[in-house]
This record gives sequence, C-alpha cells and structure tokens, in this order.
Amino acid sequence: MSNTILLSSGSLRNYGLNRIFEIAAGIGFDGIEIIVDETADSADPDYLRRMMKEHALPIPVLHAPFAFIDPPGWEKDEVGRVKRSVRLAEEIGASLVVLHVPFFTDRSFRSWLEEELASFQATTEVILGVENMPQARKPGGKLGVLLNGPSILEVKRKGIWGLLPAFINPACFPASDPDGISRFHRVVLDTTHLATGGLDPVDAFELLGEKVVHIHLSNFDGREHLLLTEGEIDIPRFLRFLKKRGYQGTLCLEVMPEYLPTAGEKNIRRLFAESLNLIRDNLS
Repeated sequence: MSNTILLSSGSLRNYGLNRIFEIAAGIGFDGIEIIVDETADSADPDYLRRMMKEHALPIPVLHAPFAFIDPPGWEKDEVGRVKRSVRLAEEIGASLVVLHVPFFTDRSFRSWLEEELASFQATTEVILGVENMPQARKPGGKLGVLLNGPSILEVKRKGIWGLLPAFINPACFPASDPDGISRFHRVVLDTTHLATGGLDPVDAFELLGEKVVHIHLSNFDGREHLLLTEGEIDIPRFLRFLKKRGYQGTLCLEVMPEYLPTAGEKNIRRLFAESLNLIRDNLS
C-alpha cells in the first residue's frame, strides 16, 4: 500500500505559500493540502497552479475556509463558500474538498449538509468530505489530558454535556461525534478533534469504515494539533491499524505552528521530516 501523504498549509500558516511548497517538496511530502484563508494567494487558481508547477508538488486536497475566515471577494454564507471551494478545486485539479461540520449557531448550513449535500455532490467529480470537529472545549495542558478519556466508551459517560444549553455546552459542533458524522457519505477524520472528546481514532475508524476518505494527523495533550510524538494519542498504533485495514485514502500532517518548539526553518524541516518518516514507516 502506498498512501499519498500531504502537508497542510495551515501547519506553516505564518509562512508564505511559496515557502511552504519549497519546504514540503524538500522534505519529500507527496503534496499540499491548501486551506483557503484570508490571503488572496490561497484562493488564486493561477498562482496555485504556478506553485504546483514550480515545485512539482500537487494539491490533491483543498480545505474550504473556516467559518470565521473571509477570503477576499468570497461569499459570506457557508453554502456559497462550499460551492466556490468546489469550483476552485476543479480549476486546480484537486480531487477532494474538506468541509467542517457547522458551528451550533449555523442551522441553515447544517440543514444544507444534511438535506442537499448529496444532491450537490452529484453535480461534481470533486469529493466533498465532512470533517469531525472538536467534541468539547477544555483547559489545556495536563488538566486537559485528565479531562479526556481513552475511548468512545468514555464519551458516552459524558452524556451530561448534551443536557446543557448550546451556549454553555462545550460541544460547539453538533453531529461531530462518529455517530453523528456517519450520516455523511464521505468523512474526513481528524485525530486531535476525536481526542478532545476522549475518542480513540481506531474505534472511530472501525465505526466509519469506508466512509473515511482523508485523515488529518496530529496529537493532543489538552492542546490541539501537536506534533505526532508529543501527545497522548498512539499515532503509530493507529497508522499500523490503517495498514492492516488496507486504507487507501490520503493522509495529512496538520499541526499548529504555535506549538512547534522553534520557528527556525532548519528545525522545522527536521521535525516535519521525522513526522513524515513516522507515517511512512508505520504504513509500509
């Protein structure tokens, strides 16, 4: 099995896209997942095609803009932004667009996802994958670790959260647990987001199975999106499980630059190379 392993542009969002492509190509990633953000370059098809050509690195996956980000000139409503993301993906040859499950206040987008996403999917060859989001907002550091359990069974014992009003309930993204997200035909699995609710990625994958088309890899210790070796998730175990299951989809390293030990490019290259080797070693 030979999976395509990508670097998320969000992992180096404090750098320019040209530099991100250069670093990813130099380390040996198979491609880039572009997160459309407030910069014009991330949504410019001509510029993105130029980056792919100059660095011989494709963009197989495009991440639709987060709800709180407004790309210049884009629609303000979530459905319009999804459709614009698909058009951009078609222009640059990306095969997958990542969507977030909606924030609890966005009832119209949630209705569209549940009632119209399937019919819209039939209009394009670009796959629309819905990503699970954090289960709960909790304190960081070691306290965050203590407040998170090891498996799907643990989150069931935390059902009291569901009794709280939405403005108090830390689960700000309804339908984001594996049961809820299983209603969608294509799913993007995020290991950190699972861990915020005490969910084991192996258990989640077992439940979702062939619906999973893409995986965001990072670790968690109460802080989200850490390097693969720095948190409480057993990432090598999960990768070996994927190999055993014959997972054929793409994977993406998606970390937060704020938690990298240093901003120096030499050390970033070393750390990301170690992460890439860890992924490949456990899948091969």
